[in-house]
Amino acid sequence: MKRWKILFWAAAGLALFNAAAPAFAARLPEKPARDSFYSDEAGLLDEAGRKRVNELCWALWKEQKVPLYVVTLTSLADHDAAGQPIEGFAYDLFNAWGIGSDSRNYGILIVVSKNDRKARIELGSGWGHKHDYEAERLMRDSITPNFRRGDYSRGLIEGAEGMNALARGLELPKAKAPWWAIWVQIGLFALVAFVAYSLFKSGRTGWGWAFLAGVGVLLFFLMRMAASSGGGMGGGSSGGGGASGSW
Repeated sequence: MKRWKILFWAAAGLALFNAAAPAFAARLPEKPARDSFYSDEAGLLDEAGRKRVNELCWALWKEQKVPLYVVTLTSLADHDAAGQPIEGFAYDLFNAWGIGSDSRNYGILIVVSKNDRKARIELGSGWGHKHDYEAERLMRDSITPNFRRGDYSRGLIEGAEGMNALARGLELPKAKAPWWAIWVQIGLFALVAFVAYSLFKSGRTGWGWAFLAGVGVLLFFLMRMAASSGGGMGGGSSGGGGASGSW
């Protein structure tokens, strides 16, 4: 009988712990809007730094389909993560935001906690720990030296520039266009030929001009959809290594 009581109270304690665990989880920053790639809670980026980082990250996403985010915190304690290693916080944040995608998991996250004097570069699982040395060198030679001098904005800019250069130097698989992109191109060719025939036959009095304008607007939105769908934003996970630093 005593044995069953022990098992009962052990199970009850475990259930209570699991129920209470979410209440003690770290509060993660909200993911920035789609056209923004930084969250500067600690105010470490000056105006020029915010512009430079966002332009850099946006170009990397558009051209290489590699998402790069920069996040600054005043402290881990402010997010109910006092005592948690920055590696764990960055790992959780990376996965919560789903940086990258299941099929193309090359996301990059730079996290800085000002008052804890800690920084972390977290990489998506697609990197496979192959570039930890480059990340460590960037942290050691560019990011933390600027932080020690109090030039946080410069450190973050150089960190983003370094990871941008690393990502562009890799033989990464190119993002695939959606399956319907080829049919859009075929349809466009047919429509252009048809409209050209109408214009040649009827001149400016025909319906070709209005139809051509409508096709142009439709094509614009379809091509934007094709460009944004390649590679995906969301569903990515951490696990590809990275580097940590302090100052």
